[in-house]
Amino acid sequence: MSHIQSVRELASIFSPSNEARPTVLLGAGASFTSGVPLADEAVRRIARRYFSERILGGNVLPEQVKTSEWRAWLNQQSWFINDENRFADNFPLAVKHLLQPQAYRQKVLLDLIQPTEDIGIGYRALAELVLRGLAGTLLTTNFDICLPKALNDKRPHLHSVSEVNRAPGDFREFDIFNRAQIVWLHGKAEGYTDKNLTEEVASLDAKLVSLLFPLLQSTPLIVVGYRGAEPSIMECLLGDTGDLAFKKGIFWCQRAGDSPHPNVLTLQGRLGGNFRLLEIDGFDELFRDVDAVLAGQQRNLGSPAARGEVAFDDRPAATASLADLDLDLTLRTAIEYARKLRLREPTSATLATFLREHGLLVECDGEQRPTNAAILLFGTEPQRFFRHAVVTATVDGKKRQVIEGNLLKQRNDLLEWIVDKDVNPTIKVKTVGRHVERPAYHQRALIELVVNLLVHRDYEDPRPSMIDVEAGRKIAFSNPGRASQPLTEKLLIGDDGMFEPVSELTSLRNRALCDIFFGMSAMERAGTGLTDVARYARDGSGQAVFKFPPGDDSFRAEIFQPTSSGRIAGVAIDTRPIGTYIVNLLPFAALPATVSRVKVRGTLREIAQTVSLEEAGTVLLWSGELWSLAPPALLTSVLRPVMTDAKVTVTERPDLESDPDLARVFTWFLRKHFEGQLVRLKRHGLMIEAGKKSQRRAYFAGVNKGPRKYVYDAPTRKNVPREVVKQRSDKSPVWFENEGFAYDIARVGSLWGVRLKPFYMFTGPDASTPLPGYARTKRATRRMKFDRNQAVDGDLVFWGRFIAQGAPAINLSQVAAQDILLEGSFLSIDVPEEGLIDDDRDQDQVPA
Repeated sequence: MSHIQSVRELASIFSPSNEARPTVLLGAGASFTSGVPLADEAVRRIARRYFSERILGGNVLPEQVKTSEWRAWLNQQSWFINDENRFADNFPLAVKHLLQPQAYRQKVLLDLIQPTEDIGIGYRALAELVLRGLAGTLLTTNFDICLPKALNDKRPHLHSVSEVNRAPGDFREFDIFNRAQIVWLHGKAEGYTDKNLTEEVASLDAKLVSLLFPLLQSTPLIVVGYRGAEPSIMECLLGDTGDLAFKKGIFWCQRAGDSPHPNVLTLQGRLGGNFRLLEIDGFDELFRDVDAVLAGQQRNLGSPAARGEVAFDDRPAATASLADLDLDLTLRTAIEYARKLRLREPTSATLATFLREHGLLVECDGEQRPTNAAILLFGTEPQRFFRHAVVTATVDGKKRQVIEGNLLKQRNDLLEWIVDKDVNPTIKVKTVGRHVERPAYHQRALIELVVNLLVHRDYEDPRPSMIDVEAGRKIAFSNPGRASQPLTEKLLIGDDGMFEPVSELTSLRNRALCDIFFGMSAMERAGTGLTDVARYARDGSGQAVFKFPPGDDSFRAEIFQPTSSGRIAGVAIDTRPIGTYIVNLLPFAALPATVSRVKVRGTLREIAQTVSLEEAGTVLLWSGELWSLAPPALLTSVLRPVMTDAKVTVTERPDLESDPDLARVFTWFLRKHFEGQLVRLKRHGLMIEAGKKSQRRAYFAGVNKGPRKYVYDAPTRKNVPREVVKQRSDKSPVWFENEGFAYDIARVGSLWGVRLKPFYMFTGPDASTPLPGYARTKRATRRMKFDRNQAVDGDLVFWGRFIAQGAPAINLSQVAAQDILLEGSFLSIDVPEEGLIDDDRDQDQVPA
């Protein structure tokens, strides 16, 4: 059997359609590519180190000891098996005879199991399978950190990882239904229960075996990277002593060309057809390929089990229901989360299941209720539940703003606020031979501090979060909530509360909030945010200070502007800025997976007179085919009187996109859905220009043949009046200048979106009917002189907020089974603005 065939067979075992999740047994071969030695190499390292430290008295470093020296000494030891084919069998003997006393053994073993490389791709892929519920219990004969590190790197998406048998009798976390658990068969080195002596590997703890028997009897067992030499595994757990038939099968994986250990052949003979010997290229290659085959597939495991006291963000929100969530925003975020973690993308129909699986929707008194985290993240009115869940922002103690709404809205509003010139002004930066203008604070540092402010605050504390700008000096971020015990134990906190952040040290107060922010790439992996802020500040010759003020039960971060250079105010040394550019494209966050197509007779008007098209949602007619997002059964029941063919063709979106003609029709289909939103905006005065089959445009009409004002919330101000229809002449003939935009559907690579181009429509005395073409051209040429890039950016922000009515996303579909989610803001791109060639003073920036 080839590697590819083995991958296919194991993919079917891991598949969510298989009734039982497989159990995985790992041996030393799994950790080899991560830099953890196999048994034979471990014997060499132990012997070399012992010879260096105990025989030579530490006068020569282990790596300087010659092979001929330590090997000649090793050959003389009475316990040593001097057979190259059995060299690995010396591992328990070397541990027993050389690594004494116990403290020395533990020290050497802990050094031995430290990976010298990054965690291998096999462990990463296996962690992905666990995350998606395709694997759960992982048995290991190893005691290195590769497996727990790979799983812990999936936190907080994995709410908890149970560890069993870390120390003698440590079985309290074992559960056959655990979402993710590691069973240390030979113990964990940190707890010093490593079973590497010949006496210790002869048997397993009887209670541990009794716990594992029901699991092994009811699930397939996949063995990878394990030789099969230890009696504790091959006899007590898998052999005659265990008396297990393994009706679900054992799938024993070994590298091509390797010969099975005699113990493995014995097991194969006992189990017969329940034993499968599979050939693989290696541990990394196997799980990488299985994960790729099962990409996007996951098993529904229900809500994560609560352990101990329920955290605040995991508790049900009192009196809340799904109606209190912005479901379009929730769906958009869930899709983004699923794409990053390679999960199955939810739809409107499966959104509640997604929320339950991630602990955001829980059962309370017989009802499904959103948690506090769900209300904070996606609530339509979260301050109705948590009045204090706001951020106050000031500049020099003035211009006070209260940033409210759900946390995703607060994040967006704050990210727009921090680029304001009052908050992050432009300063002159001294480079080689000249000065350039750059922001006073590194934008990435401010983003990190904003996210930290939102996800790590104590939402049970009634105080708001605060951001205070001291112009020309610093920005201070203050959060309610005392330092957790794990942080106070590991951080060096001074008497004044100040501390230096430690990379990858974190204590997640709000795991559910962090889970979603991680999943939507709004924050980096745990423990890197503050260290990154400090680094960004230092790179720009500024400073970042972090502290838990004594007696205040709060966290405070201050980032200081770079100090002035010489006598010129606002001149500092070089930094590395990032420029953010807005593209005039509203991207689609979700598109339908399929389109239903059915042959019909008649025009759309004639069809609508015969049947009701309301249940079919937005439809179009092309070459005798009606296109809809409705499922085939529903479409058939609606259209049966006008169907000319009983078959409904369901076409996958990739097939539509790959066919030029169908892709053109799909573009038309998406445009019709977008125009449905424009029609709904008619109540605000927007009208679609009539009689246009190409270069589609929409614009504001005046009120009662006069000007029109529209009031909206800008990034830094609320209730901003904007005159969208202006009267430009008091004399006859009266004419008006009406704001509008041209629109079309555009595709950039794999990204679809609505492309908008703001323009001015010039209308006659009724403030709605366009002037003749020649008159509009004359006025458009004159108006163009006043356009500036900054004004265009402002126009895009306005149109994005108007079209989405301030929502972060809008669902254009009228069919529950499928979604067309349009982002409420334009696509932005971050571009590094630094010199391409250091010595070229005339080429200082990357042109955008």
